[in-house]
Amino acid sequence: MTELFARPSAHLRQRLATEPVLESWNAGSHPDQARLRAYLDEVAAQIGVESWIEDEPRTIELIVGLPDPLPLDSGGRDLDNYLFPVARRLGANRVAAAFGRKVHQQGSTIAIGAAVPAEEAATPALLTVRTSVSTGSPAWKQAIHQACRDAVAEPLPPGLVALQVVFGVSRHRNWTTLWKPAIDALGPMLGMPNPAKPYQPNDDRIVDLALHRHIDDTLHHDVTITAWWQPVTV
Repeated sequence: MTELFARPSAHLRQRLATEPVLESWNAGSHPDQARLRAYLDEVAAQIGVESWIEDEPRTIELIVGLPDPLPLDSGGRDLDNYLFPVARRLGANRVAAAFGRKVHQQGSTIAIGAAVPAEEAATPALLTVRTSVSTGSPAWKQAIHQACRDAVAEPLPPGLVALQVVFGVSRHRNWTTLWKPAIDALGPMLGMPNPAKPYQPNDDRIVDLALHRHIDDTLHHDVTITAWWQPVTV
């Protein structure tokens, strides 16, 4: 069975003073980038990242609180795009697992915990694939997309989704840069609004996301993807 990391304990959650900010792909001088940098500096200061031991891996959990009128499963508020900039600011090598949730509540929280194994072993995976091509190439996404298509007969019914992914990588790879392209390749499970754009799935319907790193230096440049998913009822 694949080993998973435990979420940080609930008592470690700290209320964020600033509403979580999504990753921005605008130019560095764009106001969105300035807003993101200010937010990340606030988060880093709040959790005292400068005092962390460099080689001590941690787990992070971000709970994004949204007001009741906003839908949880649409609107482009992708959890990986909330988690990625935080992991980048903390240092990808310091993050063993990242967890995110979207809920209807006032305010958002962040928690940092030790990287300890989850008490329960993982159930058999719904998708497993090993890639040997460059992770920056179209063929990498295509391999994951095809593995997902082979694993499911049709997308999950409309509604909220929980997704858990383990990335098997060598210790020298920045695993956080794999999050978005891997999730973008899961259209056969998440649904694709436009079949002509297979890598733009309905990933904003993911309201519970767990991303784990499994270090395996025998993989060298290869990457393994192991994934589980299920509908969420609220």
